[in-house]
Amino acid sequence: MKKRNLLAKKCGAAMLAAALGLSMTACGSTATGGTASAGAASQSGAAQVPTVTIWGHGGQEVRDALQAVADAHNADANYNTKARVEIQFVVSGTSEQSLPDRLAAAYAAGETDTDFDLIALDDSGISSILAQTAPDFFIPIDTSKIPNYENVIFKENVVGDTFVPYRGTAVYLAYNSETVPNPPKTEEELYAWIKENPGRFTYCDPSTGGSGTSFVANTVYNQLPAEAATSADLKWKDEHTAEWDSAFALLEELHPYLYQTAGKVQYPMKNAGALDLLATKQIDMTPAFVNMVLSQKAMGTMPESIKLTQIEPSFMGALAGFCIPTIAKDKEAALSVIDYFLSYEAQSLGWNTMYASPVVDSAKLENLDNADWLAETDMKSLRYFSIGSMMVDLRTRWAEQISPLAK
Repeated sequence: MKKRNLLAKKCGAAMLAAALGLSMTACGSTATGGTASAGAASQSGAAQVPTVTIWGHGGQEVRDALQAVADAHNADANYNTKARVEIQFVVSGTSEQSLPDRLAAAYAAGETDTDFDLIALDDSGISSILAQTAPDFFIPIDTSKIPNYENVIFKENVVGDTFVPYRGTAVYLAYNSETVPNPPKTEEELYAWIKENPGRFTYCDPSTGGSGTSFVANTVYNQLPAEAATSADLKWKDEHTAEWDSAFALLEELHPYLYQTAGKVQYPMKNAGALDLLATKQIDMTPAFVNMVLSQKAMGTMPESIKLTQIEPSFMGALAGFCIPTIAKDKEAALSVIDYFLSYEAQSLGWNTMYASPVVDSAKLENLDNADWLAETDMKSLRYFSIGSMMVDLRTRWAEQISPLAK
C-alpha cells in the first residue's frame, strides 16, 4: 500500500504557493496564524478584502487540515477576492485558555466586531459554549448564500440552523487482523472478547482522550433510550441512576481484563497512547478515532494489519462544523469561507491532510490518497453524541470510581 509523508506534501504545497507569490506558514512551524491571500485587494483603488479568522481547538492534525484548506482558499481566485482566511488554534493538552473560555470572556466584556468570525468545532462541544454565553450566541446561518451547501449529505444534525458541518469524526474499533480474524460485531461480543483475551484490550483515560470517553459513554448510554444520546437534559442522569450504576459496575468488572504493565492495569494517556500499544502489538484491540488510525497507516507507523470496524450500537461520532458568533465582525464574508470548505476540492484536501470523513458524496471527490479506505470508514453508521455537561459527569465519575482501581 502506498505510504506518504504528510510533511513533505505540505512543504510541496508551500513551494507551489511561494511560486504564486503567497505567504505561507513555514513547514513544520507551530505558528497559529493563517496565510496571506494572493493580494487581490492590493491593487490601487481596490476594496480591502476582509479577513475571516477561523478559531478551532483539538489535535494538531485538525489544525493542519484547517490550515491546508485555508491556504488553498487564499490561493483560489474565485474566493480570495471575497475573503482572506486566517487560522487561530488552541491545541488540546496545552495550558492555553480554552476556546470556550475565550469566547465567554469576550461575550462577558460586551465585545463586538471581534475576530471570532468562524468557530470550528464538533457539534458535541457547542452546548458548553452556549452555557457560558447565551442561547442565541450563535446566529442562524443563511444556507441560501452558501451554494455548495447543496453538496452536504448531513443536512440534518443535532444542532440546527446555527451549524454547518464540514467534516465527520467517529470512533471505531481498531484491531489487529492477524490475531483477530473475526472482530466483535456487537457490544456484547466485545465485552465477551475482552474477558476471553485478558490483557489484549484497553481504552485510554477518558480525561485525556475522546476515544476513551467514547468507550465509557457507550457503556452508559447503551443502557438508556436512544434519545438520551442527543440530549443535554440532566434527567438522563438524575432519573436513571440505576442505569448509570449498572454501567459503571460493568466497567469495574472489565477492569481486571485490560492491558497490564508491571502486574497492574494501566489506562494509557491520550488517544495516541492507546494507538501506540496497538501499533507495537502489545494489545490487539482498542477504540480509536478513524482519522488517527488512517493517518498513522499512511505514514507507516501503524502496521497494515490494523483494520477498522464498527460495532452495534456504534461508538460515538460527531460532525465538525462552523458556527458564527454574534460578536463576529464580518458575517457575510464568513459565509463565503464556509462555501469553500464545502467544495469538492476542499473536501478532498481534508481527506488527504488528515483523513477527515467527507460530508459530501465521496464518489464525487477526485485525487484522493488511499481512496479505498473510505469504504472502511463508512459514515452512514454515524451515531451522534451530544450530551452537554453530562460528558464531564462521565469523566468525573470514571476518575472517582474506575481510575483508583489501577492504583
